[in-house]
Amino acid sequence: MQPKSPPVRRRPGARRRPAAGALGAALLALGLAAGGCAPEPSAPSATPRHVLLITVDTLRADHLSAYGYPRATSPAAEALAADGVLFEHAVAQWPKTGTSFASVWTGLYPQTTGLTHEAAVRIPDSYPTLPAFMAAHGFTNVAVISNAVLSRELRWDRGFGEYLETWKAVPELPEDPVAFRALIDAGRVNELAIPLLERHRDAERLFAWIHYSDPHAPYLLPQGVDNPFLGDRWDTGDEPADLSDSPAAALGDRRELSYYVAQYDANAWFADRKIGELLAAAERFGLLDDALVIYTADHGESLGEHGYYFGHGRLPYRPGAWVPLIVSWPAGGVAAGRRVERPVELVDLLPTLRDLIAPDAEVPGLEGDSLVPLLRGEPPAGAAERFDYAYAEAGGGSPTTHYRTVEDEQWKLVYHPAFDGRPKLYELYDLAADPLETRDLIADRLDQARRLRAVLDDWLKGDWIRMRPRDVEHDEETLEALKALGYIP
Repeated sequence: MQPKSPPVRRRPGARRRPAAGALGAALLALGLAAGGCAPEPSAPSATPRHVLLITVDTLRADHLSAYGYPRATSPAAEALAADGVLFEHAVAQWPKTGTSFASVWTGLYPQTTGLTHEAAVRIPDSYPTLPAFMAAHGFTNVAVISNAVLSRELRWDRGFGEYLETWKAVPELPEDPVAFRALIDAGRVNELAIPLLERHRDAERLFAWIHYSDPHAPYLLPQGVDNPFLGDRWDTGDEPADLSDSPAAALGDRRELSYYVAQYDANAWFADRKIGELLAAAERFGLLDDALVIYTADHGESLGEHGYYFGHGRLPYRPGAWVPLIVSWPAGGVAAGRRVERPVELVDLLPTLRDLIAPDAEVPGLEGDSLVPLLRGEPPAGAAERFDYAYAEAGGGSPTTHYRTVEDEQWKLVYHPAFDGRPKLYELYDLAADPLETRDLIADRLDQARRLRAVLDDWLKGDWIRMRPRDVEHDEETLEALKALGYIP
């Protein structure tokens, strides 16, 4: 049987530190920048004037060439990493969009907020959030969103001056999935995002959140865009994909798993290409001269691993939990071209921005840790266990499934509580030797399991979480957008 996807080259060797302006040079090489010489490096800035948060829905780290994937899926991400820090081991707190972003926005774990299990969640007004923090410190907040679970109806626009939803720009949403994808693909995102950045280029402080959704099923490419990976050396094998639980992901009559993997990879590549164009536009507008750029994903995607095809959320394994995270801020003295192997989490982003924007500001209750020491190549201050472990959760649409995980640089423990006569479940994986968690070693390495269980038990806030009641209402356009992405039948 052929492998399900191209092999991952684990832990690529460290690259030499590039010269200042590597991102601009790389954009020029890609034919995206406007030209001109890269500015000479200057003294580090105290705080960033511009913050660009670029997020890609359903993007797993191990399918990016920036992370060693053999297909060239992410040249723009590689260029960004050459100017900044790439985190090799970043973990999403829950593999669902709303729940994951709730942790980014609040700096809290899902088990703390009770915002669990579902993609469409509303953050209670009582929680301080990242956009509110940025606005309170003088930032003009703007966003372009391509996923309806981040809609205005769910108050994700709270704290933003401009909040553009790509699917809201037409009088009637098309029922044809190909036509609908044109309303949310990366090209449409840029049609809104580039003029948005130009309108606000003179803002004293600017926070821009741009969210792309191309790798989300169904893996349809825009009309006129060819898949560069079909027929390549990794597009092999006749193993079928099981779409019985994910019929909305079906692409015509095709059932070969390798075809779906190639289509997923092509969508990641297309989003990356448009991100390169966005960054080139930001450079033309002068926004990158002193910009902190954060590139990440809300979660990954299962491509058949553990019998889970073209979905995310139910299972706790790396295809859904391992996300890219790249941070670039040359003007702020962030070391260029570094790769950090210590485990970090998306819940760390708010503490990081707090320390970079207003280190004396108090944001109560934060559970993440600031990444600033790792960005600057310094040892983490304070508790010795900082960045020794990363925690995550996962589960289907009800609390009867609520996995919790803890992992360090090498080992990962998966825990599922007992329920209705079913015993507790523990699994143990060696991430260095088995990055996709195919071999449960719980019986062979009880020493590691016991060690991680003690760490996990200390973190847990109880076996079961009372899910917050869902008082969610959507307008007709948003409902149709959610149907098109397979969130609701």
